[in-house]
Amino acid sequence: MSYENAKANLREFGKELNLEGLDFDENSTCILGIDNTFSLHLTYEKNSDRMYLYSPVLDGLPKDDKTKLKLYQLLLEGSMLGGQMAGGGVGVATKEELILMHCVLDMGLGTEAIALRRFAPLFVETVEKWRTMISKVMNGEDPGTFQYPTHPGAPTPSMSSPSQGTGGSKPGSQYIKI
Repeated sequence: MSYENAKANLREFGKELNLEGLDFDENSTCILGIDNTFSLHLTYEKNSDRMYLYSPVLDGLPKDDKTKLKLYQLLLEGSMLGGQMAGGGVGVATKEELILMHCVLDMGLGTEAIALRRFAPLFVETVEKWRTMISKVMNGEDPGTFQYPTHPGAPTPSMSSPSQGTGGSKPGSQYIKI
C-alpha cells in the first residue's frame, strides 16, 4: 500500500512538472535534473515506508583545512534539528568528496498523494540556497545568513529568538519555570 502511495506521489509530482510517466526504476529511485545544475534523487525504501529526497550540495571537498572547517561548521549549524535544511540534514562522503542534503517523507497510511508535490519545491529551493552559500565559502567569501525559502504554499519553519518570549536575553528567560 505504501509503495502505491509513493508511486501516486511521484505521478502527481510529475503532473506538476509536466513530466508524464515519472516512475521509479528497479532500485525504487527516480532521478531528476534541476535546471542543468544539480540532481534531485527520490528513493522509496519499502522497509520503512519512506521516500528519501536527496541532492548534492557540493561535489569536491575543499583541499585546505581552514576552508573545510568553515564549511563543516556552516553545515553543522544549519542542520541542527533540521532547522535550515527543510527538516532534514546533510551527510558527507569523504572518499567520494560529496556532500548531500536529505529529507524524508513518510509514505504510510494517511499520507496524501500530493505530499511530494507540496514539499519538493521547498526542498529544491533550500538546496539551491545551500549550494549558493557553500559556493561562497569555497571562494573565500562570507556566505551570509540563511533565508528561508518563500515558495507559495510551502511550510515555513518558525523559531523564536532568545529576545522573544518573556523578555530579556538572559539564558532561560524565554521559558516558563514550573
